[in-house]
Amino acid sequence: MSEKILIVEDDQTIKHLVVFKLKNAGYELFEAENGVQAMEILEHHRIDLVLLDMMMPVMSGKEFLIAVKSHTRFKTIPVVILTARTLEKEVVEGLSLGAEDYIKKPFSPQELVARVKSVLARKKQ
Repeated sequence: MSEKILIVEDDQTIKHLVVFKLKNAGYELFEAENGVQAMEILEHHRIDLVLLDMMMPVMSGKEFLIAVKSHTRFKTIPVVILTARTLEKEVVEGLSLGAEDYIKKPFSPQELVARVKSVLARKKQ
């Protein structure tokens, strides 16, 4: 059974690239355009990892991350931030809110897959 990844990204071009690379790496994928849709998916599916953009409509990535990490059922799901927000204070904030990794856009698709594999391997330990 393949691991399930929830991609929370409102930019269609980036989402298509991420979906293509992670599908080819053997993951089962779920997609959300914003944090509200992502929470609904978490309610109905067992997700192994969330790949999260920070700048989204309706519910920001920060609001979503806080909601996930404070929820008893979801707080152990690893979250990897994938965002154009690259200032040091933004990286530090994302990690301090509970994200397991922080990938800055533009990103290498191969590095993205490697980091996802690494976070999922740490989760299994």
